[in-house]
Amino acid sequence: MITIDLKAKPKVKRWLRENKINFKTLQKATVIFFNQIQKRSKSNKHYNIEVKTCHHPSSGYYFGFDELHVTHFLDQNGWSSDKKFDTFTGHFLHELRHWIQDNMLHVAEKRLNYTDQDCEKENDKYYYNKWEIDARKFERQYKKEFMDLYYVLETLSSKKLFY
Repeated sequence: MITIDLKAKPKVKRWLRENKINFKTLQKATVIFFNQIQKRSKSNKHYNIEVKTCHHPSSGYYFGFDELHVTHFLDQNGWSSDKKFDTFTGHFLHELRHWIQDNMLHVAEKRLNYTDQDCEKENDKYYYNKWEIDARKFERQYKKEFMDLYYVLETLSSKKLFY
Protein backbone atom coordinates (compact mmCIF):
# COMPACT_ATOMS: atom_id res chain seq x y z
CA MET A 1 0.00 0.00 0.00
CA ILE A 2 1.19 3.47 -0.80
CA THR A 3 0.57 6.20 1.72
CA ILE A 4 0.49 9.82 0.76
CA ASP A 5 0.78 12.38 3.50
CA LEU A 6 -0.62 15.69 2.35
CA LYS A 7 0.92 18.72 4.01
CA ALA A 8 -0.24 22.32 4.01
CA LYS A 9 0.62 25.45 5.88
CA PRO A 10 -2.06 26.85 8.24
CA LYS A 11 -2.87 29.61 5.73
CA VAL A 12 -3.69 27.01 3.04
CA LYS A 13 -5.74 24.91 5.47
CA ARG A 14 -7.70 28.03 6.43
CA TRP A 15 -8.28 28.82 2.75
CA LEU A 16 -9.54 25.26 2.19
CA ARG A 17 -11.90 25.55 5.20
CA GLU A 18 -13.21 28.87 3.85
CA ASN A 19 -14.02 27.03 0.63
CA LYS A 20 -15.73 24.19 2.54
CA ILE A 21 -12.97 21.65 1.80
CA ASN A 22 -11.94 19.47 4.74
CA PHE A 23 -8.18 18.87 4.61
CA LYS A 24 -8.28 15.60 6.58
CA THR A 25 -11.00 14.21 4.32
CA LEU A 26 -9.00 15.34 1.28
CA GLN A 27 -6.00 13.38 2.56
CA LYS A 28 -8.04 10.25 3.26
CA ALA A 29 -9.71 10.44 -0.15
CA THR A 30 -6.33 10.90 -1.86
CA VAL A 31 -4.80 7.81 -0.21
CA ILE A 32 -7.82 5.58 -0.90
CA PHE A 33 -8.19 6.90 -4.44
CA PHE A 34 -4.51 6.47 -5.25
CA ASN A 35 -4.40 2.90 -3.98
CA GLN A 36 -7.49 2.03 -6.01
CA ILE A 37 -6.11 3.33 -9.31
CA GLN A 38 -2.53 2.11 -9.02
CA LYS A 39 -1.69 -1.06 -10.89
CA ARG A 40 0.94 -2.52 -8.59
CA SER A 41 0.22 -2.74 -4.90
CA LYS A 42 3.19 -4.82 -3.72
CA SER A 43 5.25 -1.86 -2.63
CA ASN A 44 4.88 -0.11 0.69
CA LYS A 45 5.99 3.43 0.04
CA HIS A 46 5.35 6.70 1.77
CA TYR A 47 5.25 10.08 0.03
CA ASN A 48 4.84 13.62 1.32
CA ILE A 49 3.13 16.13 -0.92
CA GLU A 50 2.55 19.75 0.03
CA VAL A 51 -0.59 21.49 -1.16
CA LYS A 52 -0.04 25.17 -1.89
CA THR A 53 -2.14 27.87 -3.46
CA CYS A 54 -1.17 30.24 -6.23
CA HIS A 55 -2.74 33.50 -7.41
CA HIS A 56 -3.02 32.48 -11.07
CA PRO A 57 -6.09 31.26 -12.94
CA SER A 58 -4.31 27.96 -13.57
CA SER A 59 -2.57 25.55 -11.23
CA GLY A 60 0.90 24.07 -11.51
CA TYR A 61 3.31 21.32 -10.59
CA TYR A 62 7.05 21.74 -10.90
CA PHE A 63 8.96 18.54 -11.55
CA GLY A 64 11.43 17.63 -8.83
CA PHE A 65 9.34 19.26 -6.10
CA ASP A 66 6.64 17.52 -4.08
CA GLU A 67 4.28 20.48 -4.22
CA LEU A 68 0.90 20.87 -5.89
CA HIS A 69 0.12 24.53 -6.58
CA VAL A 70 -3.66 24.90 -6.81
CA THR A 71 -5.27 28.06 -8.11
CA HIS A 72 -6.70 30.42 -5.53
CA PHE A 73 -9.59 31.21 -7.90
CA LEU A 74 -12.10 28.41 -7.38
CA ASP A 75 -15.12 30.29 -8.74
CA GLN A 76 -14.30 29.39 -12.36
CA ASN A 77 -17.38 27.12 -12.63
CA GLY A 78 -19.70 28.99 -10.26
CA TRP A 79 -19.97 30.42 -6.76
CA SER A 80 -21.58 27.54 -4.84
CA SER A 81 -19.41 25.38 -2.59
CA ASP A 82 -20.12 22.36 -4.82
CA LYS A 83 -18.95 24.25 -7.92
CA LYS A 84 -15.84 25.45 -6.10
CA PHE A 85 -15.07 21.90 -4.97
CA ASP A 86 -15.57 20.72 -8.56
CA THR A 87 -13.02 23.30 -9.74
CA PHE A 88 -10.62 22.41 -6.92
CA THR A 89 -10.86 18.68 -7.67
CA GLY A 90 -10.12 19.21 -11.35
CA HIS A 91 -7.02 21.26 -10.61
CA PHE A 92 -5.92 18.97 -7.78
CA LEU A 93 -6.19 15.79 -9.87
CA HIS A 94 -4.47 17.38 -12.86
CA GLU A 95 -1.48 18.41 -10.75
CA LEU A 96 -1.53 15.08 -8.87
CA ARG A 97 -1.19 13.36 -12.25
CA HIS A 98 1.89 15.46 -13.00
CA TRP A 99 3.26 14.39 -9.60
CA ILE A 100 2.60 10.75 -10.57
CA GLN A 101 4.33 11.31 -13.91
CA ASP A 102 7.35 12.70 -12.07
CA ASN A 103 7.57 10.33 -9.11
CA MET A 104 5.99 7.07 -10.28
CA LEU A 105 6.34 7.04 -14.07
CA HIS A 106 9.73 8.81 -13.97
CA VAL A 107 8.96 11.14 -16.86
CA ALA A 108 11.89 13.47 -17.41
CA GLU A 109 11.03 17.14 -17.05
CA LYS A 110 12.54 17.84 -20.48
CA ARG A 111 9.77 15.70 -22.03
CA LEU A 112 7.36 18.48 -21.07
CA ASN A 113 8.91 20.70 -23.70
CA TYR A 114 6.94 23.87 -23.10
CA THR A 115 7.57 27.06 -21.20
CA ASP A 116 5.52 28.95 -18.63
CA GLN A 117 4.60 31.39 -21.42
CA ASP A 118 3.32 28.50 -23.56
CA CYS A 119 1.23 27.39 -20.60
CA GLU A 120 -0.21 30.86 -19.97
CA LYS A 121 -1.12 31.29 -23.65
CA GLU A 122 -2.32 27.67 -23.89
CA ASN A 123 -0.67 27.39 -27.28
CA ASP A 124 -0.22 24.17 -29.26
CA LYS A 125 3.19 23.34 -27.76
CA TYR A 126 1.53 23.18 -24.33
CA TYR A 127 -1.93 21.94 -25.26
CA TYR A 128 -0.81 19.02 -27.44
CA ASN A 129 2.07 17.87 -25.25
CA LYS A 130 1.69 14.14 -24.57
CA TRP A 131 1.94 14.55 -20.80
CA GLU A 132 -0.53 17.44 -20.64
CA ILE A 133 -2.99 15.39 -22.67
CA ASP A 134 -2.44 12.55 -20.19
CA ALA A 135 -3.07 14.86 -17.21
CA ARG A 136 -6.28 16.26 -18.73
CA LYS A 137 -7.49 12.73 -19.50
CA PHE A 138 -6.69 11.61 -15.94
CA GLU A 139 -8.58 14.60 -14.54
CA ARG A 140 -11.67 13.91 -16.68
CA GLN A 141 -11.56 10.16 -16.06
CA TYR A 142 -11.38 10.29 -12.27
CA LYS A 143 -12.93 13.57 -11.15
CA LYS A 144 -16.42 12.23 -10.46
CA GLU A 145 -15.09 9.16 -8.63
CA PHE A 146 -12.78 11.26 -6.47
CA MET A 147 -15.56 13.72 -5.62
CA ASP A 148 -17.96 10.89 -4.76
CA LEU A 149 -15.33 9.29 -2.53
CA TYR A 150 -14.64 12.61 -0.80
CA TYR A 151 -18.36 13.19 -0.13
CA VAL A 152 -18.81 9.65 1.27
CA LEU A 153 -15.84 10.11 3.60
CA GLU A 154 -17.07 13.55 4.62
CA THR A 155 -20.49 12.11 5.47
CA LEU A 156 -18.99 9.23 7.43
CA SER A 157 -16.67 11.47 9.39
CA SER A 158 -19.57 13.67 10.48
CA LYS A 159 -21.53 10.75 11.94
CA LYS A 160 -21.06 9.47 15.46
CA LEU A 161 -20.46 5.77 15.15
CA PHE A 162 -19.90 5.11 18.84
CA TYR A 163 -22.34 6.44 21.39
